[in-house]
Amino acid sequence: MEINKLGKRAAALAIALSLTGLAACSSSSDTTSEESAAETSAAETASEAASEDTATEAGGTCINEIFGPGGEAAGEGVTLNGGMLLAMTGAGSFFGDVMSKGAQLAADQIREAGGMDYQITIADHNNGDVPTALTEVKRMISQDDIRVLQTSYGAPSEAIAPLIAEAPVLTLNGGGSSPGQLSKDFLWQNRMVFAEDPAAGALAWIHQQYPDAKTLALIGTQENGVGVFQETAPNAWAKLTGGEVVVAEQHNVGDTDFKGIASKIKSAGADAILSVSFGDDLGYQVKAVREAGIEVPFMGIEFTGQAASIAGSTYDTFNFATDFYNTENPNPWNQCFVEAYQAKYGEDPEYYGSNYYEQVFIFWDLVKRVIAAGGDPTDPTQLQDALIADPNFKSVYGGSDTVVGEVTLDTNDHSISKPMGVFSVSNGTPVLEQEIRKVSPADDPNSALVQ
Repeated sequence: MEINKLGKRAAALAIALSLTGLAACSSSSDTTSEESAAETSAAETASEAASEDTATEAGGTCINEIFGPGGEAAGEGVTLNGGMLLAMTGAGSFFGDVMSKGAQLAADQIREAGGMDYQITIADHNNGDVPTALTEVKRMISQDDIRVLQTSYGAPSEAIAPLIAEAPVLTLNGGGSSPGQLSKDFLWQNRMVFAEDPAAGALAWIHQQYPDAKTLALIGTQENGVGVFQETAPNAWAKLTGGEVVVAEQHNVGDTDFKGIASKIKSAGADAILSVSFGDDLGYQVKAVREAGIEVPFMGIEFTGQAASIAGSTYDTFNFATDFYNTENPNPWNQCFVEAYQAKYGEDPEYYGSNYYEQVFIFWDLVKRVIAAGGDPTDPTQLQDALIADPNFKSVYGGSDTVVGEVTLDTNDHSISKPMGVFSVSNGTPVLEQEIRKVSPADDPNSALVQ
């Protein structure tokens, strides 16, 4: 809570106390009604101040303007138990922090707009540990009675697929979307498939900007982007350049020392680098590569401010390709989100927080649809049926200064389509260089560049 908001509440309380005190000092028999009126007025003033502060902080008013009025049809009185399977500790704690913040803000806004009461239980998968993820999801299903789930990372989300299908629990992943999660019942992605979808555009952009580059170095983990590392990137690079991959190095998630990999890249004389690693790892990679005197283009698949701070000025030599979130997007819902996020947390939202924020609104939209159909809005099967019947949802991505963005989930493979681009980094800030699109492996990779 901001200081000025606490001040307003304190002022309202002071008014209430002072009015009550004045009334109590009077000995006239007429003061009883005056005292009551004063107390009522003071209480109303305090209540209005608190209500105004809360609505301002969470952005409830603008949510009603975008999503319509609250009330029974909007899920008021409905409690939906939601789980989150996140990296809350360890090297990936940044992701758990911003993902949970986005979801909690959405829950607050929906509640204050007269919608459902979204109750969140957070489980820590310890930075992608599969056994831990399985145990925690079983616990949330049996003990917390979760009906929907927001999951993250590729390996844990692939592993829990049988559990959520059997329960069932309607699940969305806006973080480590992977090919192994596609077409799984009750599991949906509201992020483009990590590395796989932007890879062709990323490599085509390198080829366009550096036409003499023939040899490629790949860096990755066994967590995400494995298909790109093993097949997609080598095949696309050969089509684009006639060249080959000369270094293919994998590492553990959370590694910080990449001097050995940088040395191998330098010895091999790679003309370009593509990393499908994520999180802080990317910051350490870029720093190690540049400190080794390697000046070839370095392309990644995501951007986080934390990785940029680790790499320092060397990140201004880094490019990345992804479905990137833009705080400056004038889309009315996006601006409502940004202002509310800044008010609640004192910082700008970023990519992952925005995805998990949107997920809660997708759940809310489905709740309203099921209510309208006369069904049970807490039944995961009915919620998924409503999604399949109409897979279109409002979005903080895309749109314009007068139009809210829209995204569509694919009812066949349960993926999503969002705007993608290749970005450079300037003073730690992403700058769009080229719009790209998803293409099939059989297509010419150059067709991924939007003309």
